[in-house]
Amino acid sequence: MRVPLAAGIVCAGLFVLSAYSSRAGEVSGPFANRLSPEDVKQIKAAVSKNMHIPHSVKKIEAVAADKVHVQSGGRIAIDQDKYYDFNVYRHAGGWAIDLDSIQISIEQRDLRTNGPAIIR
Repeated sequence: MRVPLAAGIVCAGLFVLSAYSSRAGEVSGPFANRLSPEDVKQIKAAVSKNMHIPHSVKKIEAVAADKVHVQSGGRIAIDQDKYYDFNVYRHAGGWAIDLDSIQISIEQRDLRTNGPAIIR
């Protein structure tokens, strides 16, 4: 009887570990362990509903229990990336973007090191 029980405990532990590791790379910051997978889903949904920012979330950093810093965006030209950095707050059981916190940055790419390979 102990063997099936031990196997069940090991399987349950592996399930919890795999659920945590699938989210571990997605959220960083000192409060990352306070965000549930549902919180991450709601944060991404808040981003996808806003028509003023790109929907491709690059980073989520949990800076407080009710505040995350998000970066979205990416390549806009062969030699440029455009990123949107903003805060998202937990409010009344959901997550909402602070539109006043949106900051846009454009980064130039060095085509000699980050561009397509040149074939001669």
